[in-house]
Amino acid sequence: MFLRLGLLAALCLPPLTAQKAPTPERDPAREFFARGEVVHVRLRLRPEERQKLRDKPREYAAADLRIDDAVFPNVGVKLKGAAGSFRAIDERPGFTVHLGKFDGAERFHGLARFHLNNGAQDDSRLCEWLGHEVFTAAGHPAPRVAHARVWLDDQDQGLYVLRESFDKQFLVRVFGSDAGNLYDGGFCQDVDTDLEKDSGKGPDDHADLHTLRDLCSGVDRERGDALAAAIDVPTFVDFVALESMLGHWDGYSRNMNNFRLWLPTGGKAVFLPHGMDQLLGDTDYSVLDHPPAIVASAVLQVPAFRKRYRDRLKALLPHVQPARLVPKLEAMAAKLQKELRTVGDDAVQAHAEAVRSLVDRVRARADNLDKQSKAPEPKPLQLAVGKAMALKNWNTAAETGGVELAKKGFQGVSALHVQCQPGEDGERVAAWRTHVLLGKGRYQLRGTARCDKLVPTPKDGDGNEHGGVRLRVDGAISERLTGDRNWTALVCDFEVGEFQRNVELACELKALGGQGWFRFDSLSLVRLPD
Repeated sequence: MFLRLGLLAALCLPPLTAQKAPTPERDPAREFFARGEVVHVRLRLRPEERQKLRDKPREYAAADLRIDDAVFPNVGVKLKGAAGSFRAIDERPGFTVHLGKFDGAERFHGLARFHLNNGAQDDSRLCEWLGHEVFTAAGHPAPRVAHARVWLDDQDQGLYVLRESFDKQFLVRVFGSDAGNLYDGGFCQDVDTDLEKDSGKGPDDHADLHTLRDLCSGVDRERGDALAAAIDVPTFVDFVALESMLGHWDGYSRNMNNFRLWLPTGGKAVFLPHGMDQLLGDTDYSVLDHPPAIVASAVLQVPAFRKRYRDRLKALLPHVQPARLVPKLEAMAAKLQKELRTVGDDAVQAHAEAVRSLVDRVRARADNLDKQSKAPEPKPLQLAVGKAMALKNWNTAAETGGVELAKKGFQGVSALHVQCQPGEDGERVAAWRTHVLLGKGRYQLRGTARCDKLVPTPKDGDGNEHGGVRLRVDGAISERLTGDRNWTALVCDFEVGEFQRNVELACELKALGGQGWFRFDSLSLVRLPD
C-alpha cells in the first residue's frame, strides 16, 4: 500500500532540534555545561529546616547555598529520587535546588532550578552524562549534565551529578516558548493518568493529555495520519530507538517511567528522556521488542512508522560507537578522578572500576546493536489453543520502598515471594514481571497464589477495594487475595487486539502490609478460542 501524502510528509520532517543554536544571552548556562567542571556545592540547613525535610521530604525547606565562590542565601531545597535512589536527609540524599523558591533573584549561570543526584544507582556518576551526549548528538533534546562535590552542613557527601531541570528555562532554550504543558511522567505512569504538570502556560484541565490518550487507545493500523498530526513522529521514533539502544529499561517506552512530555499549544507532542542513571545494564537488551507504553505501542503498530524505526536503528548506530564515546567518557572520568583524589585512594579505585565497567558495556553494547540492527523482525509466540505454556523467566520490580522479593520455597514448594513491611508512607507495591510478544487473540494468565496477614489498601470513595495478591496483565486483573488465604488458583483473561504486541505479565502485590507467594510451577499462559 502506498503511503498517503500526509504520512509521507510526517516521515520526511527534519529532526526537532535542527534549529538555530541558542545564543549565550538566551542560554547563559551553555558555557558552564560545556566546560564540564566539578563545582563545590555547600548546603547549610538550620535544625528546624532539616527536621522539615525529615517530616516532609518532598516539600521545600530553606537553606543557604554556596557554589564555589558564589553565595545564594535562603534558597529552596527538597529531596528527590524514586524507590531505587531516594535517601532520607540523614542518608546522603539527592536534592532539587530552587534558587527562587523564597523570592531569591540570584541565578547560577542563569539557572533558577537544578538537581543534585546522589548517584545511588550509578557508581561511575557518568550514565546521565552519557545519555545526554548520545541524545543531543542525535538531535534530540535532553537535560544537560555536570558534576558537583557536595557538603551538607560541613559533612562531605561525595560526588554528585548536577543536572539541568525541566522548567520554563529549558522549554524556552529547546523549543523557543513555554506555551503549552510540560508533564512529569511520575512513577510508572502512562498518558492514561492525569500526569502532574511541571511547567508551561497551557490550560490546567489535562484536555491535551486526554486527547493524546484517546488517539492512542484501541487498535487501528491505519491511523498513521492522525498520529502524525498530534505527535512529532520522527522525533518520537528516535526517542524510542535511543532509549532502547542505551538499554534505558526504566524509561518511557519499556517501563512507563522516567520521562517528560511536552504538549505545545497548537503543536505536536514531544517526549523527553529522564532518569538515565542505569544505562547499559544489560548489553543484550532488545531493541526489537515491541514497547508496551501506550504512545510507543500505538506509533510502532503503524507499519510505516515501524519501518522508520528499523531504519533509524541503523542510522543512529554511529552515535553509540566506542570510537566516539570512549574517549569522551575517559576524559570526563579523568576530571572526576582528579576531584576524588582529594577524598582518598579507596574512592579513586572504586570509581575507576565503575568507569572501566561502563566502558566495557559501551563496547559490548555496540557489538550487540550491530547484530540486532541486521536481525529480522521478531515473530509473536505461537500457542496452540488450550495448551498451557510454562512461564519461567520472571524479573523483580519494586515500585515502592519497604518490599522484599525473592525466589523462596514455602513448605517444599518453589515460589516467587513478595513481602512488604508496614509503614507510615502508605501502600507498598511490588511485582514479578515477564514480557511475551503475542499475536492478535484472547489469552489467559494462570497461577496459584497464597497470602499471609495481607492488609489491603483502604476503599476508595466509591467503596471499591484495591490491592491484594493478584495476577495482572495491563488493565486486566485476577481475583485479589487478602488477609490469610491458602493456595488459590487465579486466572486473568486478556485480549491482544493489535496484530502483535509485547505484553507485560505480572504477579503483583499491592498492600499496606503482609506477604504473598506465587507457586512457580503453576505460572502459565494459555491461548483461548477466538
